[in-house]
This record gives sequence, structure tokens and C-alpha cells, in this order.
Amino acid sequence: MMNEGQGTVTLSPLFGEGGVLQSGAPLSIWGTGRPCSRVRVTIADQSSDAVVKDDGDWAVRLGPLEPGGPYRLEMRVDGDAEPVIAHDVYVGEVFVCAGQSNMEYQMEFLRWRYPSEFTREPDPLLRHCKVPVRFDFHGPRRDFDEPVRWVGAAPDTLDEFTGVGYFFGRMIRQWLDVPVGLLNITLGGSPIESWMDEQTLAAWPKALADLEPYRDDEVARARSERSIAAMNRWYEDLRVRETEAGREGLDHGALDLPSFLKDADPRLDGFRGVIHLRRTVTLPAYAAGRPAALHLGAMVDSDETSVNGVRVGQSEHQYLSRDYMVPEGVLKAGRNEIDVHLVVEHGTGRMTPGKHMHLDIGDDSYDLDGTWTYSIGARADTDCPGEDFVRWKPLGLYNGMTAPCAGYAARAVLWYQGESNTGDAADDYGRMLRAMVGCWRAAWGQDRLPFLVVQLPGFSIDGVEDGGWPLVRRHQWLAQREVDDLVTAVTLDAGDWNDLHPWNKRLVAERLFDAARRLVYGEADAPRPPEPTDVRLSDGRLVIRFDDGTGAPGLGTMDGADPGEFALVWEDGSVSPVPARVDGDTVAIAVPWRRPASVRYAWRNAPDRGLLCGANGLPVPPFALPIPAA
Repeated sequence: MMNEGQGTVTLSPLFGEGGVLQSGAPLSIWGTGRPCSRVRVTIADQSSDAVVKDDGDWAVRLGPLEPGGPYRLEMRVDGDAEPVIAHDVYVGEVFVCAGQSNMEYQMEFLRWRYPSEFTREPDPLLRHCKVPVRFDFHGPRRDFDEPVRWVGAAPDTLDEFTGVGYFFGRMIRQWLDVPVGLLNITLGGSPIESWMDEQTLAAWPKALADLEPYRDDEVARARSERSIAAMNRWYEDLRVRETEAGREGLDHGALDLPSFLKDADPRLDGFRGVIHLRRTVTLPAYAAGRPAALHLGAMVDSDETSVNGVRVGQSEHQYLSRDYMVPEGVLKAGRNEIDVHLVVEHGTGRMTPGKHMHLDIGDDSYDLDGTWTYSIGARADTDCPGEDFVRWKPLGLYNGMTAPCAGYAARAVLWYQGESNTGDAADDYGRMLRAMVGCWRAAWGQDRLPFLVVQLPGFSIDGVEDGGWPLVRRHQWLAQREVDDLVTAVTLDAGDWNDLHPWNKRLVAERLFDAARRLVYGEADAPRPPEPTDVRLSDGRLVIRFDDGTGAPGLGTMDGADPGEFALVWEDGSVSPVPARVDGDTVAIAVPWRRPASVRYAWRNAPDRGLLCGANGLPVPPFALPIPAA
């Protein structure tokens, strides 16, 4: 507590109880307080003083610390005998986990994929801090409006960890045996423009022009509230219609699920509204009263799901997997009824194809794929209005989330973002990524702050083949040649064509761990993916040579088939898929009589046929290469 009469002097909660500080690096520690107050910070055998500036900010610098802890971090004001603030903190490896939903994706939603992670012994030296979501269009913030805390990895806290960060952090813990801190600065759906400061965004005047109306807080609030109110009115109108339609007996039938509704029944083409999907599952006597897990994959758009009349779960997000717990006392011997109240907002309703649906009781699993019955609850005349996502606007997340953390010494940034930039401006992503990296390094005061970039995996169910996804991947890969201390992890095989949020976060973490060993810790022999180094066309044969740094990449394919996903691009822009074969450390392609302009590999949203890999199992990155003149 603060002594009476000293005024309010605070320490940033990033340095709160259980925090992890970066070892072996100069440390900046800061807070706010009454101007002209003198502040002293002490940790281990070091102390440093500062005077609170006129704007209320203060900061001290401390020298590097050795890994370990807990250390006592104390902040005193005006030389008072008792510490105003005192926390136990650790010193080890700090990683900033940043980006959009695939980095944000919590272990809570991966519980069913990695159940053993929730039965591990707690690891108090693997620690996580989620920065509260906040945006600000006026200037960088240095404080937080909501509580900020560090938590250790334990069954009752693991839900809130970023999945990618958790697995990566556990690998670092096992490798180095030092405390690991994960500073989670993420928001689902966020484009890269929202993570840059105003000076950086000056290179994109249209982004700042589009932002201008939202700089007025009242205008931003009103626009957001109007869009949400319009959505709520649409849902309320649908609820009224469903109540009235209950007496009218609307369409009904049977569907083979999972699939798009229109593919299962042509009468549902373009359907918007409420549809009830029902399935009966017959269970043996031993299942009566037992808890269970209901897995229904993903749906479009929002659902409320019941079992035997008891609601077991709901979701408003089309990309969240519906993994619902059925509590004790709900299931019974014999027939059990599953009812999904699904609201389709835009005429593209589905139980997502390729997502296996099942009910799990103990070690037994009951298949729910196949025939479901349906009945229409209500029809809507228009699409559901969309939300004006003010929090995604340019600049806002940098000011509200990045700036309060800038300067918190870190070993590296793990950057997993790009899905929201695969649209019309995809070919500008490389320039944006370079600018964002420079912006963050300046804010952190770490000119060589390493960035480990996750290249986008495959995804196609909601996209068109307009080149956006391949272009973003290309720019992510090229960034490591254009930006010092940046490396890109290839994750082409980690994605699911039917899921924006692939569940295999441990594989993504493994790729980042390999990249960190090579870039951050200087292990030259850490595995890296083979990449094309030479392209030659001679005598009707195109030969592409690859290298993974070992001199013998041992090319193969991930599925054992012949290499796929190769295409030749002709001078007129037409594209021809072509067969290919592996020959040592090269891929050979027979070329017809006319000369192609370039060759492409894996240049689709979700390439999956005969993906190339090295002997180390790492996939070759997608590429598009010109064919040099003879």
C-alpha cells in the first residue's frame, strides 16, 4: 500500500507479481505518478532512481540480470523506508506473442485436442500475460484500463494461454530450463494496419483517411452501436417470426451432414433464418447419466445446442469448433435427441464439411455423421447486417495494446497474422510487414528485436482463388531476405482447408521453435525448410534445385506421392498444372515446345497434393519464380 500523503505512484502491472523479465538484457521499468516525485526501483543487487516527469510518466533503467528467481522487485517513493510496491518476479526468456486469432486462440478451445496438457503437473515457471483488448485513435497509451496479471501454467489457468505460445514456451522451458514469459498482444480479425503507429501509417494515406471519422470517440461509439443495434434488430425480428411460424408448419426434411445446407437439400439454397437440425443417437444402458463430450465441428453462423432438452452450449462465431460438455444426468439409455438451433445470417449455412461429428463417452465414440432431420423455424428477408468493427481500424490496437507494452524487454516476437490482409491489398503485405517490424523495434528500443513470422497455412472453404493467400505467404517468406533478424516458419501442412483456425498449434510451435534455435540462439544446424535456389530450362526440361543448408535436402513429398501443385505460367498469363518428379535435390518438369514465363508451386489457397518436403520433414514454401532466358 502507498503511505498517506505520497500521492499515487504506480508501477506498470506488467512488472506485477509473478512477472518474467528478460535475462541478459538492459531492463526498462516504468509507471506513473505525481510529477516531481522521486522513485527508486530495486531488484537483486541493483537500484535505479527516476523523477516523475511533468506528464506523470517515470522510467528507470537496470542492467542485465541472470536467469532465475523469484527476485524481489521493490519500488519506493521519496526514499520512504517501506516499499510502496513489492513483487516477486522471475528472470528468463520473454516472448511477445502477437497477431490475430490464430495466435490469440486459447488453450480453452484446444482442450479436446490436447487433453493431456490439462493433466500435467503445474509449471509455475511457464507464465502468461494477456494484454486487455483496447483501441485508441488519439495517441499511444502507457497504461491499462483493466487488470493485467501473470499466471503460471496449471490446469485451472491453462485455458487462457495462447495455444501456439503455450507449446512454444514449453519447448523453450524444456530446452533451456529457465523461466519463460509469454506476453500475449493479440486480437482476432485484426489487420496489420491496426498494429502500426501513426508515423508508420503515413505511408498509407488512404488508411488514415478512412480512419478520420473514428478519431471522434462519439462518432466511433455511435457507428459501432448502430451496427450492433441493427444486428440485434435482425435477430429480434427473426425471434418474433419464429414464434409466429411455430403454428404454421414450415418446410422440413432430411439432410446428409456435415455439408453446406444447399448441397444437402436444394430447397435451402440461399436460406437465411432459423433452422432446427436434429439427430437421434441410441446409447447403451451404461451411458445413462454419464457426462459426455459433444463434437459438432464448426457451423455457419450461430447456434444453441441441446441434448434431451438441456442446453449444452452455444456460439456466435462461425469459426469456433462446437465442442460442448454434456453434464451428468442428461444422457439416458436408449434414444437421445440432439437439437441444434442454427441461425443462418447470409445464405451460406452449413455444418462444415469434413468436420467429423461425434459424441464421446469415456473411451467410446458415437458417430453423428449422416442423416439429420430439419425443420425451418423462420425465414429472413435480408442478410444480417454486419458489425462496424471499430477495434480493427488502423492505428487503434497499436495505441491501445502495443504501446503500453513497448519497451518490455523481450527475446523475440512471435508474429502470426495475415489472414485479414488476403484481400485486394494482399500484394502490399510485404511492405506493411517490413514497416510494422520497424515500428515495433523502434518502440521497444531494440533495433535487432528478432521476429519469428508464421507463414499462413492452407485454408479455402470461405475464399476465392484470387491469389490473395499465396501473395501474403510469398511476402511473409521474402521478408526474411529483406529484413534483418527475421525468419519465417513454413506451416503449409498445419492448416485445414475447412477451418480458419487449424487445431494443430503444437506443429506451428515446433516450426517456430526450430526458427528460434536458428535465428535467436545461433544454432546453425537447426532444421530449416528446403527452398529453391536455381531454376534452369534446357532441352525441354525445367530443373529446380533446392537447398536446406545441409547440401543434401533429401527431397520427398509429405504424402509419398509424386510432387504436385506445380504449374507453368505462360506469357499470356494462362496457367497450366504440370506433373513433376524428384531427382536428388532437384525437381524436374517436362516442358512443351513453347517457353513458359515462370513456374509456380503451391500457389493456391489450400494446396495439398504431393507437397514437397526435405528429409527433416519441413515443407517447401510456396513460390513463384521467373524462368531465366537461356
